[in-house]
Amino acid sequence: MYIFIHKYFFMSESIYLAALHSIGITQKKLHIIFEKNQNYKNLFDNISSETLKNFGFLEKKIEAIIERKSKVKLDTLKKKIEQRGVQLITIHDEKYPDLLRQIPNPPYVFYLRWDIDSTPKISVVWSRKMTSYGDILIDKVVWDISKYFVIVSGWAAWCDTKSHEIALKKWNKTLSVIGTWIDIDYPVVNKKLYDKIVDSWGWVISIFPIWEVWNPYNFPVRNEIVAWLSVWLIVIEAWSKSGTLITANLALDMWKDIFAVPWDIFKSHSAGCNNLIQKWSAKLITCSEDVLEEYINIHWKNHIESDEIKIKFADSTEKDIYNILLLENMSIDELSRKMWLDIATLSFKLSIMEINQIIRKWIWGKYHLN
Repeated sequence: MYIFIHKYFFMSESIYLAALHSIGITQKKLHIIFEKNQNYKNLFDNISSETLKNFGFLEKKIEAIIERKSKVKLDTLKKKIEQRGVQLITIHDEKYPDLLRQIPNPPYVFYLRWDIDSTPKISVVWSRKMTSYGDILIDKVVWDISKYFVIVSGWAAWCDTKSHEIALKKWNKTLSVIGTWIDIDYPVVNKKLYDKIVDSWGWVISIFPIWEVWNPYNFPVRNEIVAWLSVWLIVIEAWSKSGTLITANLALDMWKDIFAVPWDIFKSHSAGCNNLIQKWSAKLITCSEDVLEEYINIHWKNHIESDEIKIKFADSTEKDIYNILLLENMSIDELSRKMWLDIATLSFKLSIMEINQIIRKWIWGKYHLN
């Protein structure tokens, strides 16, 4: 099913872009070369030492690129992309996430399984050395949050995996950012989860070229994408020196809000979170409500316990509108696209909800809860 759908999305030029990336044309160089003209096939077919010199490539790099190009099998590459239902999203595409565009050096292209949307996202990170305490925390914190936000995490075994699994158990979307090419199952034990995320309408993203295998230098780059894709970041566990704190510091540099869970001051796996809280770099949280109450002006505890909103809705459409506006203010056009609802019907529903003082329209056209 998914292979057929993604074949529809696959563009003929994309195979040549994937090939160029795989032979050593970096994300940075792709920006320079294709800033104004996205004719990937033309460059691939006519690549030469002189052409590459004009774009600032050094002699040694040029030799490596030309040698790799001679070995590329487009049919094999295309088959790999289609088998996994992979889309190539470039910075010129409307689907390219706005948050990624804000990176000082955004990736020119990323590889995507399924079809990413603008649903609010929150990153969950913790140390690779997961403890039983962390295991309990992830159940306590992520379970309810996944109902309202897409859970974003990396692809590490045990820790990041747990975040994805919690969201999937609640039939909610999750997004995994991986540190290899999107066709490589690393770690291998996560292959079933990889496919389950996509089958559950979640997403898997990579910014690395085809054939790119595990490399320790890839993971700081992956961590940056994890931080940028989300509006907020939750740190569950962190040693005083760990990759988790690298991601947290990246998020701080991006002026994103950080949440951290405290614990025993004598435990090494709590040092990172405790230090973030002590330095006022993160807000202390002990449950999911601490995160939700920060952004949504309702009594989350009652809402979560009853699982019903104490408002009388005329129908399910009004309730859906309300639940969407809980997370993000939107214009009528944005609501229409998100709900797959025609403007005329939506306009009528919004007017009724305004009359009943459930929502209000701002002067710049976006609706918010009253």
